[in-house]
Amino acid sequence: MAAFALMVWLGLSVWGAAVAWRRKPQPRLMLTQRRNAPPAKPPRLRWLSDWGGWIVASSVGSLAPALSPNAPMWLQASLMLMASAGLLRLIYALDTPQLGQGVVAGLGLIALLLDSLSGSAWARHGALGHGTNAHGVGELYGAFAVLWGLIACRAWLSIEGNPLGAAYLMGALALWLGWKGLSPALGWGATLTAFTLSLLVIQRELIERQRVRIAMQNQPIRTVRIAQGYDLALHGVMLLGLCALALRLSGAPAVQFGEVSPSEGWYLTIGVVCGVGLWRKCIVRPLPPALQRAWLVGVLATALLSAQPLGIVALGLLVYWGLVGTALQENPTPASNLSLRTGGNNE
Repeated sequence: MAAFALMVWLGLSVWGAAVAWRRKPQPRLMLTQRRNAPPAKPPRLRWLSDWGGWIVASSVGSLAPALSPNAPMWLQASLMLMASAGLLRLIYALDTPQLGQGVVAGLGLIALLLDSLSGSAWARHGALGHGTNAHGVGELYGAFAVLWGLIACRAWLSIEGNPLGAAYLMGALALWLGWKGLSPALGWGATLTAFTLSLLVIQRELIERQRVRIAMQNQPIRTVRIAQGYDLALHGVMLLGLCALALRLSGAPAVQFGEVSPSEGWYLTIGVVCGVGLWRKCIVRPLPPALQRAWLVGVLATALLSAQPLGIVALGLLVYWGLVGTALQENPTPASNLSLRTGGNNE
């Protein structure tokens, strides 16, 4: 079943690379368009052409074959495709594709979390399941879990959520992977991701409060007391404690490369295609800079300590390429490069 999933993702990656390569930059203002003309309505089935959304949805939909692990190949493939189509429709049923992708990623996290507490059938018999009798999350789905967590954090920030909530989410995810991950690489990779995001969030909060404090001091009347940052020290200690506990549960990492499998060729091809596409559209950034850095740290750290480094890197490139595809589909208006959002105050 893994070969079918990899073929699907390779086809979606090639589709996206072909579309991105042919896409020409559009002018910001069409001179022939009237200023008061109503915007064009998108086609009803536009969501089916979102190859980036297909990638994100199918990463979660790849768990569907576990519903019938003893079924023939064609039935398991049908389950994966139907689940992916349903999740893609859910993405576009919500307010924005970013929010929809966050909900779908959250569903994937919930499924893996509940599965790890009740026998690990999803992590064992999914398209990229570890296929052993061990109870826990394998390396490939563990890497997916870290990526899904960052996508959920992006959705949280897009609705003006407190960035500290995103840091705590990744800390809890690292704690879970350190406990239920079948490889120390998962706990260490998730912990380094959470630590990077926490550090950037606290740094951003300190800078933002300093700016607000300076702005308030320039006013003739000071009516609002600005927090001095003592609470951030407490948050920092708590987040650091989460990371330390996650590392303790993970155990000592051991760099042990597994045997080369036939899937390595698929992973290599997917990584090359996605890398070429990202190079072509390097100016498109589907994640805030803080999440981008955490994404890079998480993928590289997990890959370096994993027995399947090529697969981890390929999946990281694949899902990021999918996020870029949805951003291209939306054709967003030019905006400032936001690092994080909180409470309507943007940096």
